[in-house]
Amino acid sequence: MTKKEIIIKEVLVFKSNGVQFAIPLKFIEKVIAAQEITPVDNTSYYIKGVIDIQGEIIPVLSLRARFKLADKDISIDDKLVIINFNNAKVALIAEESCDILTFPNEEIKEIKTIFNGLSSVKLVNGKAGIIYIYDPDTFLSKDESIEITSVLAKISQSRAV
Repeated sequence: MTKKEIIIKEVLVFKSNGVQFAIPLKFIEKVIAAQEITPVDNTSYYIKGVIDIQGEIIPVLSLRARFKLADKDISIDDKLVIINFNNAKVALIAEESCDILTFPNEEIKEIKTIFNGLSSVKLVNGKAGIIYIYDPDTFLSKDESIEITSVLAKISQSRAV
C-alpha cells in the first residue's frame, strides 16, 4: 500500500445525475441545504460560483459539469456537500440523498476512470448499486486547484476594498 493510498471504510454517498458518488468521511466538513450561489466571472465551466458560510467564501463545483454529464441549475431540493481538500474547502452539489455507508476494504475495487478528468477512482458494487468513490485530493488537476485558489484570492481582495 502506498503512502498516498486512502483506506476507505466510511463514506458519504450522494447522487448527481443519477450516478452515486462517495467521499471518505474524513474529508467531509458538513452537508447543508442548497442556497443562492454567487456567480464568478472568468472561471471554468464546473465552478458554479461561490457561497458565503458564516463569512467564509467557498467555491461551488458541479459534478455534472466536471464529468461532462448533462448540467442543470441548482434546485432548492439539492444539498451542498462541503469538503476539505488540498488545504481548502469546496462545496459539491448533491442532488439526492446523503447517506453514510461503511464498506469492508475487500469490496472496494480500483478501476480505470470512466469520467472525463478523474484520474483516480474506486468503486463498490453493493446492495445500493454501483458507487464511485474518489479522493478529493486527486479530484482536480494542479491547474484546476490553482484556479480555485485564484478565485478565492480575487474575492478576498475585492472584499478588502
